[in-house]
Amino acid sequence: MIKALLFDFSRTLLFPKDVNYRGELNSLYRKLIQDPKFDFLSNYQLNEEMLIYLGNLKVKYKLYVFTSGSIQDAPEIRERVGEVFEKVFSGEEMMISKKEPESYKKIAELIGLPVSDILFIDDSPVNVQAAGIAGLSAVQYKDNKSLMNYIDSLE
Repeated sequence: MIKALLFDFSRTLLFPKDVNYRGELNSLYRKLIQDPKFDFLSNYQLNEEMLIYLGNLKVKYKLYVFTSGSIQDAPEIRERVGEVFEKVFSGEEMMISKKEPESYKKIAELIGLPVSDILFIDDSPVNVQAAGIAGLSAVQYKDNKSLMNYIDSLE
């Protein structure tokens, strides 16, 4: 039985405003933040629809983020992310990779749940596969509606 939802951050909960940008959001952030005129909210947008939906699920599931970098710590969004998620795990800070199954086992241990009780959501098929190999239920994020329907079907 799923007791926790573990979300990727970039391209599931945070998107670039430039819909044509295909690179990594953390890399772009590290580059843009060097400009003194940088405005986070002119370049990125939170997936508010999903955050509201997840906020309503907090009574049923524990909510976590497992992200590669540190963009979630941007001052402009840190508080909003903290309102929804119990903890953010950064692969960069923990020196683990989302491409490695062992990383998901470590996160499950830190959460205090068996891997079988955790659903991992990520836009990257490689990361979804690694989580599945580790024993988590895992689904690839495509869009809000599909994901919300999938989570609702777990009930």
